[in-house]
Amino acid sequence: MPQRKFRQHRPLYSNALPEAVSKPKMKWKILPIIWSGLKRTAMVLGFMLLINIVVALMILPVFLPQQSAVPSLPDEMVLFMTFEDGLNEMPAPVSFADPFAAEQPTVKDIIEGLDRAAADDRVKGIIARMYSGSFGLSQVTEIRAALKRFRDTGKFAHIYSSSYGEGGGGLSRYYLASAFEEIWMQPLGVVSVTGVGVEVPFFRDVLDKVGVDPQFFKRKDYKTAYESLTDNSISAENKETMQKIVWDIRNEMLMKIPEDRGMSAKAFEGLVNKGLFTAPEAEKAGLITHADYGDVLLDNIAEAVTGVRDPDELELINMDGYIEATRKKALGLIGGGGKKVALVYAVGAIMPSDEGGGFGGGGVAAADEIAPAILAASKDEDVSAIVLRIDSPGGSPSASESILRAVEKAQERGKPVIVSMGATAASGGYWIAAYADKIYALPTTLTGSIGVVGGKFALKELFGKLGVNWEKVSWGKNSGIWSMNTPFNASEAERMNAMLDNIYDNFVARVAKGRKMSVADVDKIAGGRVWTGRRALDVGLVDELGGLENALDHVASLTGAESRADLNVVVYPKPKTALEQVIEFLETQASMGQSVALQERILQAAGPMLEMLQVYENSQNFSTYETLRIQ
Repeated sequence: MPQRKFRQHRPLYSNALPEAVSKPKMKWKILPIIWSGLKRTAMVLGFMLLINIVVALMILPVFLPQQSAVPSLPDEMVLFMTFEDGLNEMPAPVSFADPFAAEQPTVKDIIEGLDRAAADDRVKGIIARMYSGSFGLSQVTEIRAALKRFRDTGKFAHIYSSSYGEGGGGLSRYYLASAFEEIWMQPLGVVSVTGVGVEVPFFRDVLDKVGVDPQFFKRKDYKTAYESLTDNSISAENKETMQKIVWDIRNEMLMKIPEDRGMSAKAFEGLVNKGLFTAPEAEKAGLITHADYGDVLLDNIAEAVTGVRDPDELELINMDGYIEATRKKALGLIGGGGKKVALVYAVGAIMPSDEGGGFGGGGVAAADEIAPAILAASKDEDVSAIVLRIDSPGGSPSASESILRAVEKAQERGKPVIVSMGATAASGGYWIAAYADKIYALPTTLTGSIGVVGGKFALKELFGKLGVNWEKVSWGKNSGIWSMNTPFNASEAERMNAMLDNIYDNFVARVAKGRKMSVADVDKIAGGRVWTGRRALDVGLVDELGGLENALDHVASLTGAESRADLNVVVYPKPKTALEQVIEFLETQASMGQSVALQERILQAAGPMLEMLQVYENSQNFSTYETLRIQ
């Protein structure tokens, strides 16, 4: 950008000024320079003041008395927890539109909080409020197990919602609610337990009409990641996979929900076939215990706990605050003396790095963060074991290999690596788990998908329709292999397939090594097949069914600790504080001159689309990516 010129010089060819005309004073030329300098100085000082205010506000709590940071708990209390907009697998990145918002608890936090509350005589029971949103079945399974442990101590656990699944998402919401002793719903609510339906759109006909040729190759038949783009109907292999997943979910629901609600599996399946229930119908069918209002529930609990039917006399403690207070107390009791265990999260699409800085929604499992974290934990003499928690649909083979190599190095240094699979650990998500000493999966975890897919969109016909003519000067027979302007020629297609063969063969070889199976046996269960956790156990891809708490129980037995409660679980790498993230973001904004609030809203709205654009940008990097999620 050209610099502003404050002094205007005369043209080279001009008449001299008449002697009678005096030269203008310099004051009018100097004042604009001074004024501009003052304005720029004020802008810089203002921005520095803004940073100082933000830093001061975020550092201030550090200097406050400790009792304000850790809330004191009463001698008798009832915990209040909310379920809204899903469940967090790992700490969410700070929101720069609201950097001072309370940190939302993770699934691990909730489970640990419930277990501590179960052993805490001060806690008399739990009230939960469910709002909108759907919840991952695997995460719900872990929380349900903790709720049942809590109820086994004789304490009450009641839940209230205006509806369970009004407008969709009912099965996962009801699956969570069914673990509570009493299920309350307001009289005009509905319960939706309509089963599971998988719908897949196919865009091939549309792409043909607009002139887009999706050229994707796969290894092997069951690797159907891009099938909705390359075909106009579902393949037999894809349909078979979907049917097995739906059937396994059905079996899991019929095993757990009827048991909790005191009915037979046959009776509950009959209710599923009906699907939608008004409040009176749901109460009569036994799906809920009370078709009544939340204030009545509070009155009942207040009377049971305090003897007075007045909620104001009830000590209600928010679950988030209880988790924070009891966590700090537990850490103080341990004093760092417990067996130290490193917990490393691999959540999101596996990529070489998170080039976006992590403030776009946290949907990236960056190898350049995860692999060094595993290596750092392996070098820490105090770390007894490493737990790798995976919730990933896959991603880059090279990034997956970097993480797997770090796992191997950790094992060579004598550190056992235990994998806990969350909702999804498929494709590249299984690649990084292959060498683990033990793999835990939940019954509805989606895993396997040992296969490869890659290719590109050829837009030559589309550009022709738009009247765009691309001219090319090139060197190299296969110089257009990654270009979208031309389809693959025979030589380029051969090279692409050679790359996919190499990735698939190495994928199978690593699984064979890690699972102590022959390559031939792995190939029989590979081929891109997706397995639920229960089926993966049957074919030998996982060792045991269970959640993160089960993996930690195993680590406790390995390290000689009495229970997982005695472990000092430390997250690697250490999460950035809100202060660090805000300062880092503001530094970026200072150089770019962008609006914080506006960018935050754009990133949140476009998060899923941006993730897929990253996947399609370089299909070599994401040739093991598989978009799988069951809610």
